[in-house]
Amino acid sequence: MELNVTICTHNPRKDHLERTLASLAAQDLDRAKWALVIVDNASSNGVCGTLDLAWHPNARVVREDRIGLTMARLRGISESVQELIVFVDDDNVLAPDYLSKLLELVDRYPLLGVIGAGRIEPEFEETPDAALEPYLPMLALRSVEGTHWSNDPGDQLIPWGAGMLVRRAVALRYKELILSDPLKQGLDRSGKALNSCGDDEFSWVACEMGLGKGIFSELVVTHLIGKSRVQREYLLRLAEGHAFSRALLHHLHGRKVRIPLPEASMHHVVQRALRLRVSEMRWEMRRWWSEASFEGTPTERAFHLAYREGLERFRTTVLQRKQ
Repeated sequence: MELNVTICTHNPRKDHLERTLASLAAQDLDRAKWALVIVDNASSNGVCGTLDLAWHPNARVVREDRIGLTMARLRGISESVQELIVFVDDDNVLAPDYLSKLLELVDRYPLLGVIGAGRIEPEFEETPDAALEPYLPMLALRSVEGTHWSNDPGDQLIPWGAGMLVRRAVALRYKELILSDPLKQGLDRSGKALNSCGDDEFSWVACEMGLGKGIFSELVVTHLIGKSRVQREYLLRLAEGHAFSRALLHHLHGRKVRIPLPEASMHHVVQRALRLRVSEMRWEMRRWWSEASFEGTPTERAFHLAYREGLERFRTTVLQRKQ
C-alpha cells in the first residue's frame, strides 16, 4: 500500500462530502494501493457517523477533538503508516486519474517533498457577484498550465491543501515543528477563524529539508463552493484571515512583514508621530498618506481595509506580545 488519503472535516455538508467520497471511489488506482482515513475534527452534526465506507477495504473514521485543521492534519499524519500522504478537503472532487497521476509524479520527481494540483476549478452553488471575482482565488482556486517546481517557498507556486501529497519524512518533520511552536498552530482554520497558510507550511518544511515542491496541471480538482462562501461578508473575513496568516507565515520564517498604521485621523497620526524619532516619523507619515489616499471602488476599498485589519491583528497579537 503506497498512499494514505486523509480527509480532515469539521461539520461537513453531507452532499459535498459524499461527492468527495464518490470521486475517490471512482479512482482508477487499485484500492489495494491506498488507504482512506477520515478525520472527524470535533464535528457536532453527526454526518461522519452516517457515511457508507463499505466500498473501500481499508477505510475508517477517526475522531480528533482538538479543534482546528492543523490538529486534524496532525492526527491524520499519526494515523498513517504509508510513505505518501494525500490531503483531500471535504468539498473536493478529484479527477478519476488523480491518485494514479500522483504516483507517476512521485516517481518522476523524487526530490519533491510536496506535490499539488495546478488546476483547482470551481463548481459554484450560486454565481458570485461580478464585483467579487478578483477575490475568488482566495477560495483556493487556480488554473496554472504546465509544470512548476522549485525549492523556493517564497515563489508563490505553493501546493495547496486540495489534493496535496506530502512525503512521510516531510509530514513527520512538519508535525515535530508544529507541536513545538504554538504560533505555528495558529496557521489555518480553527472554529470560526478563517486563518490559512497551514498547507504552505508543508512546502516551507520540505524546502528547509533540501527538497522541493511542485504543482502540475495534469492534477485536476473540482472545488465545490457553497453559496455562503461567495457572499461579500464571508470573503471580507477571508481576506482578513489571509492577511494575518501570510504575515504570520513570513514572520515565522524570518521574512520582513510590512505593517501599515491603522486608519486614523490626522490628529491621531500627529500624536503618534510625536512619540517617534524623526526618521521613524517620516516613514510613518508616508505610509499613512499612502493608505489615506487609496483610490478604488467601494468593494476594493472594503477589501483593502480587510487586509489592513488582518495585518493589524498580526501586529497586536503577535508582534506586541513578543515585545
